[in-house]
Amino acid sequence: MFLSSLDSTLQIAFLYAIPAFAVIFSFRILGFADLTPDGSYTLGAAISGVLLINGFSNIVALFAAFFAGASAGVFTAILHNKIGVSKLLSGILVMLMLYSISLRIMGTSNLSLMRVDTFLGSLPSLKGSFIPFLSTAILSFGTYFILFSLLRTRIGLCLRAVGDSPTAMEYRGFRRGPFYIFGLSISNGIAACAGAIISQYQGFVDVSMGNGLVILSLAAVVMGETLLRPTKIYSLLLAVPIGMCLYQVIIAIVLRLGLAPTDMKIVTAILALVFISIDKIKINRSRTSRIIGNHNV
Repeated sequence: MFLSSLDSTLQIAFLYAIPAFAVIFSFRILGFADLTPDGSYTLGAAISGVLLINGFSNIVALFAAFFAGASAGVFTAILHNKIGVSKLLSGILVMLMLYSISLRIMGTSNLSLMRVDTFLGSLPSLKGSFIPFLSTAILSFGTYFILFSLLRTRIGLCLRAVGDSPTAMEYRGFRRGPFYIFGLSISNGIAACAGAIISQYQGFVDVSMGNGLVILSLAAVVMGETLLRPTKIYSLLLAVPIGMCLYQVIIAIVLRLGLAPTDMKIVTAILALVFISIDKIKINRSRTSRIIGNHNV
C-alpha cells in the first residue's frame, strides 16, 4: 500500500518537474520573473486536448502546444522590451489573456480525454508495473538533459550572462531583448508541453488547471536548492526534480494526516517560507556564497 502510494506520488512529481524546469529557466537563468507559464500550461493542455479529440496524433498535439506556448512567451518579452511594461506585469497581462484564449479554444471549461487513445492516458491504470514510473522519469530527465545541453552552448552562456548581469551584456554590445524573446519562448513552450502531457495523464483538461503553477514550482525549486546548494548548472537543474519529489511527498503526507485539499495553497506557501528561511540561515553562516543563478527573483 505504502509503496504503491509512493510510486504514484513520484510519478506526479516527475511530471510536475517539467513545468518547474520552465519556471527555473525564466526565474533563475534569465532573471525574468515571468508568470506567463500559468497561462501557457493551460493553453498547451487546451490545444492538445482539442486536437486529440479531433483525431490528431500525439506528436502533432505536442508540437502545436509547444508552438502556442512559445508564442505566448515571445509576446510577453515583446511587451517588456518594446512597450516598456515591467517584467512582472507583462507576464500577468499575458497570463490573463491566455485564460480567455484557452476557454475560447476549448469551448467549455472542462474537456474529458478519457475516450481518447493516448499513451500517457493509459499509465495510471498500469498499477503494479514499472512502466508508469519509468515513463514519467524519462520525460522529466529528458527535459533536464535538453536544457542542460542548451545551456552549455554559446547562446546558453549568453542567456545565463543576461540573467546574471544584463547591464554588463549591453555594455559589451549585446542587446538583452532577443535573448529574452528566445529564453521566454523556450520556457513557455516547455510549460505548454507540460500542460499537454499532464492533461493526458490525468484524463481531462480544465481551464483553471494552471492556477498557482508558478508558485508551486518555485516552492519545489527553493526546496531543491536548499538541499543541494547548487554551484554548477547541472546541480541547479537537478534541484528541480529533487525539490518536486520532496514537495509532493510532503503534500501526500499532509493529506494522509487529514488536512483538506483546499488548504494545499497554504501548505505550499508555508513550505516555501520555511525553506527560504533555512536557505537564508545557511547563507548567513557561510562566509562566501557560490550559489549559481539569479536569486533576485
